[in-house]
Amino acid sequence: MAYLVLIIYILINVVLLVYSIVEFSLLINYLFRKNRPSKRKWDELPIVTIQLPLYNETYVVERLVDAVVKIDYPKDKLEIQVLDDSTDDTIEKAKRKVDEYQQQGFDIQYIQREQRVGFKAGALDFGLKTAKGQFIAIFDADFIPRTDFLLEAIPYFENEKVGVVQSRWAYLNEDYSLLTKLQTVMLNTHFSVEQAGRNRSGAYINFNGTAGIWSRKCIDDAGGWHADTLTEDLDLSFRAQMKGWKFNYVMDLDSPSELPITVPGYKAQQFRWSKGAAECAKKNIPALWKSNSTFWAKMIGSFHLLNSSVFLIVLAFILISMPLAYSMSVLKDETWVQTIIPFLLVSNVLLLCVFIGGNSKGMAKKPIEILLFPIIFISFLVMNMGISLYMSIGVIEGYLGKKSEFVRTPKFNVLKSKKSTEKLKYNRINLSLVNVFELLIIVYGGVQIAYCSCLGDIFGIVFASLFTLGFLLNFGSSLYHSLLAKNA
Repeated sequence: MAYLVLIIYILINVVLLVYSIVEFSLLINYLFRKNRPSKRKWDELPIVTIQLPLYNETYVVERLVDAVVKIDYPKDKLEIQVLDDSTDDTIEKAKRKVDEYQQQGFDIQYIQREQRVGFKAGALDFGLKTAKGQFIAIFDADFIPRTDFLLEAIPYFENEKVGVVQSRWAYLNEDYSLLTKLQTVMLNTHFSVEQAGRNRSGAYINFNGTAGIWSRKCIDDAGGWHADTLTEDLDLSFRAQMKGWKFNYVMDLDSPSELPITVPGYKAQQFRWSKGAAECAKKNIPALWKSNSTFWAKMIGSFHLLNSSVFLIVLAFILISMPLAYSMSVLKDETWVQTIIPFLLVSNVLLLCVFIGGNSKGMAKKPIEILLFPIIFISFLVMNMGISLYMSIGVIEGYLGKKSEFVRTPKFNVLKSKKSTEKLKYNRINLSLVNVFELLIIVYGGVQIAYCSCLGDIFGIVFASLFTLGFLLNFGSSLYHSLLAKNA
């Protein structure tokens, strides 16, 4: 039995090592390949349609529309579509803003469908049917685009085969709380190591759902928006690149956005991204390997689509940790076991390098963050261990083809001051069966801490303490917001 547990543990580590090597290769490409997309000087600026997909965004809808109409671009070349699927007072606020700017001469329309069919993908497709633009820019409700966004981004459509220009996300409320700070660790790594590393090496990247511009021809050629996954942006990105379209990622062009400020909001966002990525993997990997793409693009693209499966690895480590502690106590006299265990930590070192590289620019601007980064990074691991069960369920559902509703990420327009969010809409949840299993893992962690203490297993105590803390924070937040729902 002890040998079986150890073999399973080694196999999990091998999978993590492969994932770590791929991520580290992207870090190398990000750091040492400096090729940048070229620009085109337009003799006459093209017509651009800006689409603003909304669903119950009462706290940020006015901020969004106000920011978009301030974008510096000729009025006769700019169309704005407010694509509103809302069911609350967002409708009145959006209509009022559209009327206000129509009177000022802006080409802005309020568009509302009778039914929310296809969620965000359906809304974008519905607006596309009447869009005038040669290029389609998209901004989610949590963004405040720069006034020079279009003038900076449009030149990167250097030729007719460029299908997407994607900007880097910036964060309006990065310093609001520890939670928002932890999110920036993950997102900074994505927008530097992953997006830049892939783009500079000739691999596929993805349109991030917002803060980017599509060529209308590219959307049409790739088959348009599909609503069969929760990440319609990732799906269309792969279908377009398999058709031969080129994507330009512009790291120097930032688009300010608002990060989720509650754990349930963060979980809802990560669940949608994780499950949607699994759905896209199932849908697109077979087609990717049949395409004319390079082997590198196929390999990196496959890992890209499979990225959310890392939560399965995390959960597997958690579940096997106590049997492993028992097995190591039984096999403590086996020399080969004591020799191989340190080598299994190589993947952790590689991933740490990836996250340091992904956040190095931010740390260079704020030297204090160099000292704080170990704490931030450990906290990031704790948070993601705490949601690993919930995310794993989403990933498994994605691979099995189980469909679920597109759950939006709540935004509150809370950027700097520590406002109470207790009375805000969109901030209440109900407990589910998943929370019961999360509570069982907390109990499991407590038992493991006690067991490893008896064995004198310091590593087991530390690991169990970290994942137990993560699940406690996750469960506690769920319980708190469930009580808000009952008291509403």
